[in-house]
Amino acid sequence: MAAMIRRTCALLVLGGLVTSACGGSDETSASTTEFTLPALTTTTTAPAATTSPVAATSTTTASTTSTTATTTTSPPTTVAPSTTVADPATVELLLSGDGIGTAGFGTEPEGTIQYIDSYLGAPSDDTGWIDPLTIGLCPGDEIRRVSWGVLTLLFGDVSDSVQGRRHFFGYSYGDQGEIGSEPIGLQTTRGVTIGSRVIDVRAAYPAVTITPEDDFTAPFFFVNDSLRGFLTGVDDDATVTAIFGGDDCGVI
Repeated sequence: MAAMIRRTCALLVLGGLVTSACGGSDETSASTTEFTLPALTTTTTAPAATTSPVAATSTTTASTTSTTATTTTSPPTTVAPSTTVADPATVELLLSGDGIGTAGFGTEPEGTIQYIDSYLGAPSDDTGWIDPLTIGLCPGDEIRRVSWGVLTLLFGDVSDSVQGRRHFFGYSYGDQGEIGSEPIGLQTTRGVTIGSRVIDVRAAYPAVTITPEDDFTAPFFFVNDSLRGFLTGVDDDATVTAIFGGDDCGVI
């Protein structure tokens, strides 16, 4: 209520009259007093400084594309392994003037047969122990011929290697009438195999003798008494058809 009275008094002052009500009393006074308003003081407020408009500046923001150079380190070049896997038999069963692989001439028969079996499987032919004269002119009282395709091993009780007991004494690999038959790929310790050329045989065995055919024998190569073989001819491009090791005594 007091606030309302103060606002009313302020209005009356502005109207030029002041009544007794402004005194705050509940009674009303009849007398009035003329009131002269003081001269109004004009306060000049400096206009707000006008800020010159800033010329619009065309700002071109160069879009910078940050390119991060990514260095890709290529993995080491890996040479793909060959998909051709060498037959273990061709690696292990090397033909020489001393035997086949680790089976040297003079070794006992059963162990030698099992050794070849482990690479080539069961024999395709086995004569068992028989009289040598039934298949050839070999010395001794008994002989046995065991074959794995075109690989044949000979066993007997007498040879240039051993006397008086059963043992491994010779082999043949290849057959002129069955070129390309299993087992394929067997080779000598110097890389000569069925199909090798005469020029290859000469390179492998510089002291080899190449002999042309005669009335009884096909062309052949001769490295020594324990390593030799048949050929299709004596020219450089003629090829090997069979390889013999040890003593064959006419049964191979």
